[in-house]
Amino acid sequence: MRGFTHYISGLAAATFFPALVADLRMGILIPVVAAASAYLPDFLDFKFGKFFCRRDYEIDPAPWDEKKHYAPKLVKVSELSEENRYQFFAVQGRVSEIVERGEETLVFKVTDDKGNVKTVEKPYKSIIFRLKDDTGTVTVEAFGEDYEFFEEEFGEIEVGKEMLVFGYVDVDEDGVRMVVSDAPHPQGIADTIARAIEEAYEKGETIIKIHNVRLPGDVYRRFLVHLDPPKREVRVEMGPIVTPGGVSIGGEVPEYRRVGIAKVNVPFIKTYPKPTRIDSFSGPEIAFRKAEFRGKTVVKDRFLPWHHGFSHSLTAGFLAGVIIYALFALLGYNHSLELGLASMIGYWLHVFEDQLGFMGSNLLPPITKDVVPGFKLGESGSGLNNFSTAWLMIALMIWNFNRFTNPRPIPIADWKLLLLLIWPSIIGYAVAIIKSFKIRREVARLMDYYTNLDAFEELEEVGGI
Repeated sequence: MRGFTHYISGLAAATFFPALVADLRMGILIPVVAAASAYLPDFLDFKFGKFFCRRDYEIDPAPWDEKKHYAPKLVKVSELSEENRYQFFAVQGRVSEIVERGEETLVFKVTDDKGNVKTVEKPYKSIIFRLKDDTGTVTVEAFGEDYEFFEEEFGEIEVGKEMLVFGYVDVDEDGVRMVVSDAPHPQGIADTIARAIEEAYEKGETIIKIHNVRLPGDVYRRFLVHLDPPKREVRVEMGPIVTPGGVSIGGEVPEYRRVGIAKVNVPFIKTYPKPTRIDSFSGPEIAFRKAEFRGKTVVKDRFLPWHHGFSHSLTAGFLAGVIIYALFALLGYNHSLELGLASMIGYWLHVFEDQLGFMGSNLLPPITKDVVPGFKLGESGSGLNNFSTAWLMIALMIWNFNRFTNPRPIPIADWKLLLLLIWPSIIGYAVAIIKSFKIRREVARLMDYYTNLDAFEELEEVGGI
């Protein structure tokens, strides 16, 4: 759920205590602490937890330029190395030599919507030249649609011409070279994720951080990470350019550098039934953890390992209530017990509301050790679920203020008023529940696929991994 929804829930919890309602009527705002408590789990995670999270791998496909705060980063030739393979950079220099111009057939693999890979052949023009700056010389290659775009932008490439070249770094038998493009190559991302999964199988856990690709004009290059356990591979698909709101504005990459595929040599399963999308936000952390699943040792993924941990538990809510009670009792607040209880309930409401989604939480640590899956009524940003919950909480506040006021502003029975107030929420939740049946069926189908260990065993038998 959204932060506003959680905050409103905490306020609603406070209105169930007549003493706190009386304080609010007198202009004493201390009961609003319960609303802050309801927001506290996300505050702890996003303001503190994420910054203390260990990162074993930092995947930065397009490092930012320090001065401009977007990619590609302008570097010197001498700064490029094999460690930068597939990363997106820019180099300013002068063309010192045209090595080769030609027309050939490009052979590459593409992946359809069902994940099937096919080989495609296309004729293309290409050029290989050397670019020199004051620190060295690098070989640059441009071919296919990238070559056509490059010449449209900068004109014909010829010796002595000064130009800014942007593209990804590659490595061949002659060393480092640059390949003209408008995006990093997804193969580097796929290779690193596959390596992290295999390392988790050996060491127990690895955590990766995937950075986004920010471009000039406050737009972003979207890319998707697909974990495919039955095929034992990681697929990364480079997507279009999008606005901060996620709206595509074009800029699709050519097919021959759209997908990167890396094989994984250990069994793993996927616990979240969707690919990971990286665009305008800062990019996620993903933990890969060794675990037992159906009697076998596998690697499981955990999206945002610093989120929905202890902070999103009933145990943490109890502790928050105790601390708030003790603090305000020391400060001499007469209704500190009611405030502590309201804060605890508000905190618990946050946990329960998040449990309506997909991620789930470990509800009672240290008694429980693993995450309880969410109810799958919709994603956290679902407008329907957020509206239904916020409306319900506002309705409860009106209901409580009415029944704790004498004489009552709305002179009807409590149960009648409650029904009159909450019917939009009832309808909203009913629609969400009906939709959730379809979501659950689709999720069940996907999870059957994502947790298919038999396919891995078949690959082992035929030497496919």
